[in-house]
Amino acid sequence: MTAINVGFIGLGLMGHAMAANIQNKGFALGVMAHRNRQPVDDLVAKGAREFANAAQLTRAMDVVLLCLPGTAEVSKALAGDTGVLAGLRPGQIVVDCSTGDPSRTAELAAQVVAQGGHYLDAPVNRTPKDAVLGRLNVLAGGDAAVLDKVRPVLACFSETIHHLGPLGSGHKAKVIHNFISQGNATILAEAFCTAAKNQIDLAAFAEICSMSGGYSRTFERIIPYVLNGDDSGQQFALANCEKDMRYYTEVTKSTPVTAMVADAVYQTFMLAKALGHGDKYVPRLFDVLGEINGVRVSATGENKA
Repeated sequence: MTAINVGFIGLGLMGHAMAANIQNKGFALGVMAHRNRQPVDDLVAKGAREFANAAQLTRAMDVVLLCLPGTAEVSKALAGDTGVLAGLRPGQIVVDCSTGDPSRTAELAAQVVAQGGHYLDAPVNRTPKDAVLGRLNVLAGGDAAVLDKVRPVLACFSETIHHLGPLGSGHKAKVIHNFISQGNATILAEAFCTAAKNQIDLAAFAEICSMSGGYSRTFERIIPYVLNGDDSGQQFALANCEKDMRYYTEVTKSTPVTAMVADAVYQTFMLAKALGHGDKYVPRLFDVLGEINGVRVSATGENKA
């Protein structure tokens, strides 16, 4: 299987680490030219082939992985004379590792299938740090037999690979999971804002939470920002949270199920964007709640704006 050529489109924090692990495990790697040269140059220096566009990359590769911000970017990468579909050969597999809009998964898959290819929705969980260490969790939807063919590639950057069900199950499971994570972050930001407004010692309050029901993986990742200004534990932009929550609320509408909490969480991230915090990492949500409530949510009292 290591003789397979793997094309990778989307070399952000997650994508670069995922592609590097594929390369490190002995797979031939192809990457696409991008205005951010650092990740491209890094991989090319280690033997990856660079292609000018997605069509050229697809023609030369056996499997194509996409790790892009969302469905709009995936759709753009697929389309046009220089897109993936223009270079797709019958039997090729396209793996969409992006956090996609479940309402459009079938549409994207149909485009790939119309060209004779196979499509999997296979977004990933965990952080860029875990991506570097090859410890992501893959949430896959689609044909199990197709998944088995690319499992060795996905295993390069993942600790676990989960087949959630038919086409679209991966994208749905991912946004449902992100609702849990991002909802937790919203609750923590609101709670610590209330604690700060009531002049409670935030370091002591955080310690109490860490020993009780207030603790979670999200708590572990974002509370260091309150304690010492470190926002590196959750390197995910607030604008992307808004996008994910928008996808999730659409899932609830199409199911249909109640989503009172989801609407409140979504509006919180929309507010963060409107206030100009969209490009900041999730831990900065404490600043957003502090800003609208007139309080600094910091155990040190330092201005971390």
